[in-house]
Amino acid sequence: MTPDALSKAAAIMIAARDAGGEFGRLPEDVRPITAEDGYAIQDEVIRQRAASGQALAGWKIGCTVKVMQEMLGLDGPSSGAVLALNTLNTPARIAAAGLTNPVAECEIAVRMASDVPSRKGGHNQESIAEHVGACMVSIELAELRLPQRESMAVGELIADDFFQKAIVLGREVQDWRSLDLTGARATTTVSGQYMGEGFGRDIMGHPFAALAWLADSLAARGEQLRAGEVVLTGSVVKAAPIAAGDTTNCAIECLGEVSLTLD
Repeated sequence: MTPDALSKAAAIMIAARDAGGEFGRLPEDVRPITAEDGYAIQDEVIRQRAASGQALAGWKIGCTVKVMQEMLGLDGPSSGAVLALNTLNTPARIAAAGLTNPVAECEIAVRMASDVPSRKGGHNQESIAEHVGACMVSIELAELRLPQRESMAVGELIADDFFQKAIVLGREVQDWRSLDLTGARATTTVSGQYMGEGFGRDIMGHPFAALAWLADSLAARGEQLRAGEVVLTGSVVKAAPIAAGDTTNCAIECLGEVSLTLD
């Protein structure tokens, strides 16, 4: 895509996201088809947001499960940007008005302790661990705001940050090396109703495997994970639909619990 096309597509995405509600496809002349085009628009959105004072807080990783990758035509996970203004601490409250088909996902998040340079041969679970400062339980609030999402090219979903809206972070656990993150059980309840469970190993065998993928993906785009950034490593429990009046609680053994209420 040309610089002008990227700039136009990013401006349309920003306006649509800020307006809220469902929105359709980008115009054909700036519509991303490939994952590469989607990430190029995503990066331009980040640049335009930063220019207006809206800082990047970190990243979310999605599609860590093989069946989702095959359904969307991906050869691996996907990622989206998380803004500082959409980063909350538990217990969090968000107005339901303006949200479009919201869902909550229980995730293991990490705080980066140092910048992550590219690595010959790529990063792995062990090499990326050297850059992790803390782990925490988190909720990703996502919006199913693309009514035509099932027929969209993967580039369009990536350009939209894969439905990202906001995140809620729990207490940071710095002694994560003593924890069994693969065996940690995660549960989600919505207004007291059990919605499901999963384990840390459900994220590509280990949450840090997803983190290593993100480091390599960013490096391929000329970017890198930076100290202080937060990364959500992927949903451990199936996404739960939520509505006004609901309180979502996500708990992960050894990491604690977070809550989000929609007012």
